Amino acid sequence: MPNINSQIALVITDHETNAQIKNLGVGLLELRADLFKKLDPAYIVAQIKHRKLLRIPLLLTLRNQKKEGAVKVFSDEKKWQIISAALPLVDMIDIELSSPLLRKVLVLARQLKKKVIVSSHHLQGMPHDLGSIFKKSLSTRADIVKIAAKANSFDDVMTMLEFTHRHHKHPLITMSLGPLGTISRLVLPAAGSRYTYTFLNKPTALGQVDVKTLKSHMKIYYPHE
Repeated sequence: MPNINSQIALVITDHETNAQIKNLGVGLLELRADLFKKLDPAYIVAQIKHRKLLRIPLLLTLRNQKKEGAVKVFSDEKKWQIISAALPLVDMIDIELSSPLLRKVLVLARQLKKKVIVSSHHLQGMPHDLGSIFKKSLSTRADIVKIAAKANSFDDVMTMLEFTHRHHKHPLITMSLGPLGTISRLVLPAAGSRYTYTFLNKPTALGQVDVKTLKSHMKIYYPHE
């Protein structure tokens, strides 16, 4: 298992300062560009350039569908304008399995030698067809498959834990959303999830734990790291 701190993905917008982030010791910065003050490609590019000064790998994420966790809904045309301007500057991009832009993003990412996370979000509860979602995600030939599902019971957390462990040889990110899923942020990396997502000031998903608390817990439960 890699160093546990390298598996911590800090979700940020354009509100946090580089000074707040630089000494946190995280492995990835997820730029939730859809939550920036302006959905303007030039503004987002300037923000990314500023974050590059931190020398932490950058993941670009733009949610524009409510069913995938978007706060604001906007067109795929605008989403593509931002992606095509910003992708050359980041290390990875997250694109939804359900997005009409999936194929275009995969082609562009390959051309630019960027990694792709193909994601699916199940905000009402655990899907019964986890296996088929995983197969469909793998068939896109993305670099990493991400599946997030709301836990309505502890059984749902155990289902995700078992699923993650069973498929740990594949590059996979999993999480159980919601208050009952909070423990998944700590245990799923042990089962094989490549990243666990956290925040500095304000959570971007139900069940996220703030970065300082998460790191302090991981120090206890991953003491060999």
